[in-house]
Amino acid sequence: MEINENGQIRVKNLSAFWIPELTATREIAGTVYTVTGSYEGTESFLHKLERIAAKNFVEKQEDSE
Repeated sequence: MEINENGQIRVKNLSAFWIPELTATREIAGTVYTVTGSYEGTESFLHKLERIAAKNFVEKQEDSE
């Protein structure tokens, strides 16, 4: 990340520095559970989600065999 002479921030991959806030809600047996958090990492958030989803898919395929 760098800041140019105009005060503008320049980064190679802006989404890698964007820290989204996450909220997951699930109702189980009449009770609603909510978990909140944020993502901090050097890898883009979408790339990380794709990688995790692919890993979970492979694990489920292996479990069903």
